[in-house]
Amino acid sequence: MTAGIDILAFSPHPDDAEIGCSGALILAARAGQRTGIVDVTDGERATRGTPETRSLERAEASRRLGLATRLSLGLPDTLVAVDEDALGRVVEVLRTLRPRLVLLPYPEDRHPDHGATTELVRRAVFLAGVGKAFEGAVHRVGALVHYMIHGPFTPSLVIDVSSVWAERCHVLDAYGSQFYMRQDSGDAAETALSHPSFMQALDARAIHYGAMIGVVRGEPYWQPGPVPVHTLTDVIPAAGGYRMFP
Repeated sequence: MTAGIDILAFSPHPDDAEIGCSGALILAARAGQRTGIVDVTDGERATRGTPETRSLERAEASRRLGLATRLSLGLPDTLVAVDEDALGRVVEVLRTLRPRLVLLPYPEDRHPDHGATTELVRRAVFLAGVGKAFEGAVHRVGALVHYMIHGPFTPSLVIDVSSVWAERCHVLDAYGSQFYMRQDSGDAAETALSHPSFMQALDARAIHYGAMIGVVRGEPYWQPGPVPVHTLTDVIPAAGGYRMFP
């Protein structure tokens, strides 16, 4: 594990972070920031693919994202729970990698592991700053920001990912066993992710949120409470831009 991570995303299964926040991770890596992903499970119970193919796909996606580190907590797929063992694993990761900002799924989502991951990480982020909780040097994360997987929300902020949209799609293409764009896994079963409408919906979503801030494609995020800015002029769009509020 590599300490000193700027942005650390927690992904319930391999590919969830790529669905929700890969644009932001690509932009951060391009800017010289150190990024990482923690896979809470290995997605071993997925309908399509095998643990072996998913591991290879995850490694390729990580390379395309330019991550500084990626690791797995090894919690059971479909059974993510908030207990002492799981909390201890997340606290250890946080105190080792010492991220400045943590990305995690929006708490309301259709897959039980997604909401459970969010609750687990939120508790662990608090406990990582408590000196008498678990082992290791205390670490306090600067901010928690939620990304969108399936469940929609009204975003607190939208990131312009227009310039990296092709790269973002290339990252998702690494998961050939999961997405329709390359069905070379030999799996006959169709899932919501493998149907062509899923990738179309991701593109439409990006166009929708991009239109809200006057760009071609945007990536939505939610942060509880006020979003801090240094001055009021920080909320002014870039030259030639506009904002279409919902």
